[in-house]
Amino acid sequence: MTALSTPRVPTPSTIGLHRRLARICDAAGHIRTMAIDHPENYLRLFDADLDAVSFEEVVESKLDMLRVLSRHATSVLVDPVWSFGQSVAAGVVPGDVGVISGIEDLYYRPDSAVGFDTGLHLKEGWGPQVLATLGADAAKLVVFHREDQPAEVVEQQHAVVADAAAQCRALQMPLVVEPLWFPTGDEDTADPTVQRVRRSSVLASARSFREAGADIMKVEFPVLDLDDLDAAHEACAALDEAVSGPWVLLSAGVTYEGFRTQLDVAADHGCSGFMAGRAIWGDAVGRMDATARAAGADLAARRLDELAEVLEGRGAPAFTPVDPAEVAALVGPDWYRGAVTG
Repeated sequence: MTALSTPRVPTPSTIGLHRRLARICDAAGHIRTMAIDHPENYLRLFDADLDAVSFEEVVESKLDMLRVLSRHATSVLVDPVWSFGQSVAAGVVPGDVGVISGIEDLYYRPDSAVGFDTGLHLKEGWGPQVLATLGADAAKLVVFHREDQPAEVVEQQHAVVADAAAQCRALQMPLVVEPLWFPTGDEDTADPTVQRVRRSSVLASARSFREAGADIMKVEFPVLDLDDLDAAHEACAALDEAVSGPWVLLSAGVTYEGFRTQLDVAADHGCSGFMAGRAIWGDAVGRMDATARAAGADLAARRLDELAEVLEGRGAPAFTPVDPAEVAALVGPDWYRGAVTG
């Protein structure tokens, strides 16, 4: 079974998958993830000289955010270095909040357009099997992608995603794929021609990586100009058609106000939620006194609550539970015999 054919309604062969989906969703099936898995770009919020930022202060900061904000989210996106193990050990994430972690290895390059090397690398010792063993509910994979990259690069990216999807499928663990478009050469994102190139690539990657095996697409808003809301609605409708399955928005460094507008538009076109970070908690991270940090965390909590209100009664659920009156016919007495294969 390909991930593309994984139903939004559970079947006997997707019980594990849908159990994990339930842990990252709310009762309406919306995914509201507070993302704090940022690596070196998180450290830069403390000091431009990364060597001057200690491991301990980053752990303390991320745990402070998780302690407050996880109670306003359905799930958290955490990294293996500063927050996954530490948050579990410290008990800062409630047991009813899902845990997601990325399996990519990002190589920091502050001189690049996106701050990282755009090659696709997997983090050694941090694959789907490890995540499943440690109790994670989903794996995430970042892919820096342009549809006009050399064919061999595009082929390699899709092969890596397909292999990760196969590993996740064997574990009944959802795979979230996050394609990120990036400018090259002297491209200026204020140029309408470049914006059209970006829009086309965002839509094409949403389709192709979903077909390669992603269960959930974590996508950039397909247009940059929010003054033209008609164009934004048109692009989101095209995005929903391209994905043909669950998709959530990432914040991509926009302001909170901009992200709220993006989510408001996307919710009209089948969006299942969000996985966002800096737009939410940016005012609470860095070297600041305890009062300022607490105020920033309170603001971030209010933002998460407001985004939940934006989604209420709108969008599309990542999955839909079976009607209790029908479940006995669907999941019969011997369902468990074929629930896990291989």
